[in-house]
Amino acid sequence: MSLIKQKFFHLFWNNKSCQNLFLLSKEELLESIKIGDNKPFVYTTNRIIVSNVQEASNQEVKETIENRSNIYNLELDNSLQSKIEYFTPLFNNFLDSNFKKSFDRLSEDIKNDSSKLVKDIFRIVFAPEKFDQIVIKRLQEYGFIGKNINSLKELEDKINTSLIPSKNNELINEDTIKTFLDALKYIKELYVNQSFKSLYATNQVLINTLNSDDNFESRITLFGNLYDSKIIVPSEDDAFIECINCDKLTYKGVFQLRLNPKKLKDLKCPVCKNELSYFVPYELDENIYHLVKSHDGLLIHALENNFRKNNRNFDLNKKFFNDIEIDCILYETNRIFFIEVKMYKQNTTKRKLVSKLKEHFIKLIKDAERVSSIEDYKNFEIIPILLTNIIDINILNETKTFFVDNCTEINFNQWGIVNIDWINN
Repeated sequence: MSLIKQKFFHLFWNNKSCQNLFLLSKEELLESIKIGDNKPFVYTTNRIIVSNVQEASNQEVKETIENRSNIYNLELDNSLQSKIEYFTPLFNNFLDSNFKKSFDRLSEDIKNDSSKLVKDIFRIVFAPEKFDQIVIKRLQEYGFIGKNINSLKELEDKINTSLIPSKNNELINEDTIKTFLDALKYIKELYVNQSFKSLYATNQVLINTLNSDDNFESRITLFGNLYDSKIIVPSEDDAFIECINCDKLTYKGVFQLRLNPKKLKDLKCPVCKNELSYFVPYELDENIYHLVKSHDGLLIHALENNFRKNNRNFDLNKKFFNDIEIDCILYETNRIFFIEVKMYKQNTTKRKLVSKLKEHFIKLIKDAERVSSIEDYKNFEIIPILLTNIIDINILNETKTFFVDNCTEINFNQWGIVNIDWINN
C-alpha cells in the first residue's frame, strides 16, 4: 500500500469527522456538474470546496452573497449588451460599404450554381499546395480583394495595415478601441461572477451536512490535517473571497491561494478588519481520488484495509452462477459473512433511503440463499450483511424493524443492515 493511502486510512480510522466526510457519496463529497435536463449526465470533478459561507449559522451571509452576485450579473449583462449594440451598426455599415456587392455575387452563385465552389474544395483536398492560388483567385473574382494582392501573405499584411488605429478608420479608432476594451472587461467580470455563483451554489455538503459528532471547527481542523498529510492539495482553480460587511464590490477578489485550511479564518478585510467570506477549492491526492471514484466507493476500500490490517480471511468480488457477485466474503471457523457494500446519497429523504435499503437487502438475501445451496457452503452458517455509509442509526433501525416484522422472507438466523461501526466490532 502506498504511503499516502497509509496516512489516509490512519486518519480515517482514528477520526470520526474524517469517516463522516469520506463516507459521503462521491457526488456529495466532490463537486459534480450536471449536463442536460432529461436523464442528465453527471460529471464529478476532483475538487472540494472549503467555505465558511456554508456554515449553518451563516445562512444570512450566503443569501447576501447570492443576492449581490445576481444583481451584479444583471448589471454586467446590461452593460455588455449596450457595447454589442454600439458595434453592430458600425460593423454592418462597414460590410455594406465595402463588401455588399461581393457578398451578393457570392450568394447568387451559391444559390444558382455552386459547382464552381465545390470543384475548388476538391482541388484543395487533392492538391493542398494550390490552396493559396485557388483562394486568392476566388477572392479577386468576387471583389473581396484587388488584383494587386496575389498571395495570402500579402492579404495578411493588408489586413494588419487596415487594423492600425486612425481618426479616419471607421472601425479602428479611439472610440471603438475604448468600447472594445470595456466589453472585454465586462466579459471577464461575467466569467468571474458566474464562477463565483457556481461555487456558492455547489452541490457539495461538506459543511452543512453535519451530525452530532461534527461541527464547523472540527471539520476545518480535519481539512487542516488532510492538508498537512498531503491528502488534499491546493487546486489550480481560483479561490474567491468577499467582504459582506462592506458595501458591494468594496473588497472582492479572485486569486490563486495555497493555504492550509486551518489558516483560512485569518483572512481579514483590509477595510473593516472583519473575517472574509471565502470559497477555496482543493483537490484530493490522485490515489485517494481514485478510491472515492471507484465503482463501490471508498467504503469497500475501508473494509478491505481493515480486514488486511487485522489478518482476516476474505475474498473480494466473488462471482457465482454467472449472475451473482458478492462484494466481500469474510470466512470464520464455522460461519461465512456475505457482505454487500452500498454507498448512498445522504442528502435525500429518509423515505428514499429506507426504500433503497429494503430493495438492496432483499436482493442480498436472495443471492445468499442461492449461494448457500452450493456444496462448499452447506456446512457453514451464512450471515448476510448489508454494509452502508448511512450514519443515521434511526434509518438503519427502521429498516431492520421492517424485516423483523416480515421475517418470513429471511431464512437466516443472523443478518444485519449496518454502517461502518460494524467493521470495528
